[in-house]
Amino acid sequence: MGRILVAGLGPGEIPVIDRRVWDVIDDIVEVVFRTEVHPGAASGRSELARRNPAIRFSSFDSLYDDASSFETLYQEMVERLVILARKSQGQILYLVPGSPLIAEKSVDLLRNSVPELIEIVPGVSFLELVWVALGIDPFGSGVTMIDATDFPAMAKLHQGPYLLTQVWSKQILTDVKLAITEPMDTKAVVLQRLGTPSASLLEIAWNDLDKVVKPDHLTTIYVERIPAAPGPALIELYDIIARLRNECPWDKEQTHQSLAVHLIEESYEVVDAIEKLSTISDREQEEALFEEFKGELGDLLVQVYFHANLAMEESHFDLNDIAETVTRKLIRRHPHVFTELEVSGSEQVIANWERIKHTQEGRSSVLEGIPQSLPSLLLVSKLLRRSTALGLELPSAEVSMDEISKVWQGLLSAAALGKPGSTEGFGELLWWIANLAIQIGIDLESALRSRTREFIEVIKAAES
Repeated sequence: MGRILVAGLGPGEIPVIDRRVWDVIDDIVEVVFRTEVHPGAASGRSELARRNPAIRFSSFDSLYDDASSFETLYQEMVERLVILARKSQGQILYLVPGSPLIAEKSVDLLRNSVPELIEIVPGVSFLELVWVALGIDPFGSGVTMIDATDFPAMAKLHQGPYLLTQVWSKQILTDVKLAITEPMDTKAVVLQRLGTPSASLLEIAWNDLDKVVKPDHLTTIYVERIPAAPGPALIELYDIIARLRNECPWDKEQTHQSLAVHLIEESYEVVDAIEKLSTISDREQEEALFEEFKGELGDLLVQVYFHANLAMEESHFDLNDIAETVTRKLIRRHPHVFTELEVSGSEQVIANWERIKHTQEGRSSVLEGIPQSLPSLLLVSKLLRRSTALGLELPSAEVSMDEISKVWQGLLSAAALGKPGSTEGFGELLWWIANLAIQIGIDLESALRSRTREFIEVIKAAES
């Protein structure tokens, strides 16, 4: 039984075949080209035949037209190579374009199915020519290189940049084009026959890919950025908001400022819907309350879309920019998820957030990002938590209890003497209560809202 030696032809007209192939040239009984549609295939074949006239030659070019899918195409290649090797008494040389370890699915399948039968020698890939032609650093740009047949699935995951390889047929081009349902002004850079006198680099509109380009085995596509791919309902909502702005008299009149009150109202209605979830008693009620919750989230989503549409009309930003901004922020603020940073728990996560806001986001004060118009209970709770980032040590629960008792006694004494309660006194009392809540892990806003809901039920009972 023979073995399979896998090597590359390099990217151009002059084949760049590793010396280890020439070291064993006398042991090679057959050379199989994945494809001879390569500028260096003919000269490579001539040199191999010159060094060993007994070598037989074949290729898999005929398989491309007959295969029902790309998966079956590559699988057929592997099966034929394995059969050849098991029947042979010498070595089979499998030659692929470029490098055998760059964008070669047939080689990947070989490695996974019969690793004991193969040896891979390095080669020069087409990528060096691609990066020079595009003028980009692949590491700095973060480009994702994939087989073009994988692009329809990959396009749903992120926006690029992408380098699509193995774009050898019109069908692949069409599938790539249709993977983006709303290409808008997306451009593609089509690179063909790099390393040959007929090398070509052409930038075209995405929708023209399968109309203009005549693909071959040396065709690669680079796309710097593709539009985000939201679900169909999100796209429909986007279109509806735009139509309302054009056709509804009320919607036409709205501004960021006029919509602010609606944003606040919708936010509170979402909170109300969330709080109702704690009252679920049976399956039917659960479905009804979650349906209400879904509706309130939808109303809030409309506000986000509306503000995005207004900003887009003024050429400030659009909905996609919003999503990109918050995505980058989430990644930046979660290094323990997206990098190798380790944390001991949620307290360290919060401490990291404050450090990142200061060092990476340019915040000069812990007060930045806290709206002064927040309801007082939310405002004091946020300020107390943020103050710890400065190294301030908040009074302990025991100290807070003592101070609450002192202030309360002062208020009681004033009341006993017939003096009106002071705003400052009650403010002091509430501050110490807020600090105590922080120390013992109670969310003051939620606690008071919970008690308020109980009082609402008392009022309802009285009305009935």
